[in-house]
Order: sequence, then C-alpha cells, then structure tokens
Amino acid sequence: MTGPGARSATQRTADGEAAEALDQGIREFRAGDLDAAHAAFGNAHRRAWYDARVASWYGLTLVLVEKNYSLGVLYADQAVRGAGPLPELALNQARVALALGQREQAVRALERGLADAPGDPGLAAARDALGRRGPPFLRFLPRNNPLNHWLGRLRHRLTRHGDRAQRPTPQTLGATAPPGPRPSAEEGRHA
Repeated sequence: MTGPGARSATQRTADGEAAEALDQGIREFRAGDLDAAHAAFGNAHRRAWYDARVASWYGLTLVLVEKNYSLGVLYADQAVRGAGPLPELALNQARVALALGQREQAVRALERGLADAPGDPGLAAARDALGRRGPPFLRFLPRNNPLNHWLGRLRHRLTRHGDRAQRPTPQTLGATAPPGPRPSAEEGRHA
C-alpha cells in the first residue's frame, strides 16, 4: 500500500519504537548504565529526531558518554527552546551544564524550570542539591574582591570539608527517589 496512509502507519510505528527506546534509555540512565542509556537514546534519536524529549536525553548522554560537548549542548538547548518549559528538559539542560562544570548555568536552567513548574519535585531536589550561594564574606567589599574569594574558600573548606561524596553529579541531579524503574500505577495500588 502506498500513499499518505502507508506513510502515517510507518510514522506511527517509528514513533512507538522511539518511545520504547526512550523509556528503556531512561531506565538505564536511572540504573547508572550510561553506555546502555546512550545506545537506547541514539536508537530513539534515529527514529524520532524531531522529538524534544528524545533530543534532550540524547544530548545529555552525548556529553556524558561521547564527550561531544558542542552537539550535546545544542540538542539539550534546542529541546528546551522548541518544546517550551517542560521540567524534564530543564533538568537535562542543568545536567549538561553541570557535566561541563558550569554550575551557574545549571542553577539558571533549574530556576527557569522552577519558574514554569514550581511544584516539580525533580527540579526542586536538583536546586536543593546544588545549594544556594551565600553572601560575600566581607559584605562591604564586592563579591569578586580577591579577599572575599580567599576568605570564602577558606570558610567553605572549614564548614564543608569531607562533603565531596554528597556533591551532585549529572547522574544524581534531580533524583528524588533511588534510581531504578518507577512502579506502575497498578503496582502502587497493591503495595
């Protein structure tokens, strides 16, 4: 069969396969298997490159697995611009920024996401994990004064020494529950 009907059936099949691959990738990501997640997201991206969620997740693993920073950032940013303020996309954008060592950009992405979805638990958990910037040590001097930098770093070392294990990573940022598959609605009712 040829014509528009055959094409739309093929498109629906590709969309369904992409959705399955996306779900599989998210499960693998939450389980901590970044290589398997990247493979699944790549599969989804080949089938539905136009889907913002697919582009966002694929961009994230491009940065984390392949170290393809420019393309990964491009996909994550385009997903947010194209699909609008979805919490999942804002969180992935923050994860990409955190992977690149751009903490301020990660915080901005989370704040934009929280402005559009104030009750989202993933964004709130990510914002709490990154912490808040305190006031300058010497408030009468500008924040970028070298003395404020030195005293602020000293204060940080003295108050948070040994806290490195609790710093968020792109994989743990926004995790509100232990990693792994989420229970379905049916399992939740019987528990």
